[in-house]
Amino acid sequence: MKRLLAIIAAVLLSGAGPAIACDQQEAVDLMVKLSTALGEKAGAAKTEEDSLKVTAANARVNEAGAALAAGDPDKACEIYRAVAAEQGINLD
Repeated sequence: MKRLLAIIAAVLLSGAGPAIACDQQEAVDLMVKLSTALGEKAGAAKTEEDSLKVTAANARVNEAGAALAAGDPDKACEIYRAVAAEQGINLD
């Protein structure tokens, strides 16, 4: 259910226009914040299930990194924000 809500939020935000567009630097900033927070979550994981959730989130962060490397910071930011929402991480 959380994933569905995150996807819906990402879709709604992606249609919001230039207010949420991001450039390369913002995408890098989001990546650093998200990666740091996921590292903390990995260290605090108490069960294998918790660890697997962080691993899956990191796979999506890698997907966003590929989008960023391909010159699509908007897609990268969209993925970073969705992962953060799914994981309950505040990127502000």
